Amino acid sequence: MNDVLGWILIGLCIAWGAQAVLAVIAQRKLAERAKNPQTERFATYRPTAALIVPFKGVEPALEGNLKGLLTQDYPDYRVVMIVEDESDPAYPILRNAIKQYPERKAEIVLAGVAGPDEGQKVHNLIAAVEKLKTDDQGEEVWVFADSDAVPGSDWLGELVGPLCQERTAVTTGFRWLIPEPKEGAKSATFWAKVVSILNSSTTGYIRRDRFTHAWGGSMAMRVSTANEADLLSYWRGALSDDYQVTRMCRDLDRRVYFVPECLVASPVDYDFAGLSNFAFRQYVITRIHAPSVFVAALFINALYFLGMAAAIATLIRAESIHHTRIATGIFITVFIANQIRASYRKRVVQLTLGEDTAQALQPTFTLERWTTPIWFGVNLLMLLRASVGRTISWRNIRYRIDGPQKIQRLN
Repeated sequence: MNDVLGWILIGLCIAWGAQAVLAVIAQRKLAERAKNPQTERFATYRPTAALIVPFKGVEPALEGNLKGLLTQDYPDYRVVMIVEDESDPAYPILRNAIKQYPERKAEIVLAGVAGPDEGQKVHNLIAAVEKLKTDDQGEEVWVFADSDAVPGSDWLGELVGPLCQERTAVTTGFRWLIPEPKEGAKSATFWAKVVSILNSSTTGYIRRDRFTHAWGGSMAMRVSTANEADLLSYWRGALSDDYQVTRMCRDLDRRVYFVPECLVASPVDYDFAGLSNFAFRQYVITRIHAPSVFVAALFINALYFLGMAAAIATLIRAESIHHTRIATGIFITVFIANQIRASYRKRVVQLTLGEDTAQALQPTFTLERWTTPIWFGVNLLMLLRASVGRTISWRNIRYRIDGPQKIQRLN
């Protein structure tokens, strides 16, 4: 019986070590993709585009974000900004930004308050798309961005370029959360660094195939694709725009194409309550829209602790020198893998967001290297918490999610 238990523990140890090595391989592949420039065919595909951005409230550095959106190095595009109504604090800032850049075609759409069975962000996006359809100015591509994303000057072109491929229905980037100090503080909070690590830990697993998930903060599609699939039918009654776009691509049997160059910086200043609310919202939405992804995340995080506990138990039992040596080797392997993984993530940031951003993230990379069990533990607790419940808070609005397109606004 002891031999059976010993081999079970060793099996979990090996799975733990393999998990750490696979994480390194995934981050290395991402770094290699980020290092290679886009093909010439992508670089020359620049159809007319409409850039659609919903706003609610004033984000940190909103004026700088607007400058990035309005000054893209792209030959022909217009910007459609959406707010609920003129009382939104962002509205006067948007008007002023449009006046500052008169050479850029830009306008504000007032979407109004979403209905009791609509998400406000998706309601705003639908209002913008309906406005574009009514205007019918001949845009060939619709691009979507979040108001808190900070795009580089080439972001729009890099995101649109791969749409020249017929098999590609949607291109997507992803966010990299940048911890920033709260007002009056000298450094970012521990929890802001943790949420940055948790968010970036998924980047190595984003691929370029039909199983990739779109992210609505940096996303583009051909208008012909949206019309063919009837995009608005996927959005009506939904809270998540990007999971529904992903579902649309599955139904079309076409891929979502991840563009590493379109990683965008998003500043965050979370305390524990902010991290908890953010993680709960994201994981509940994932659980309902993509249950297989949620279960996989839960399994990966649980396996980490089962493997670590098995390695510790093997060393404490010390019933077999062979098993003890294996457990010791696995501990060393995991430790080294943690260092290499963090180095690859830093390399990805250097290649996509620049050296200054990489330097700003140095305390976060250090935390990632040396406190892996802590942030894995936080993530597991957040996943377990999100396993129960359907009510979330988003932008001060509470929603109950009973299905991908079945929600209730509670306030």
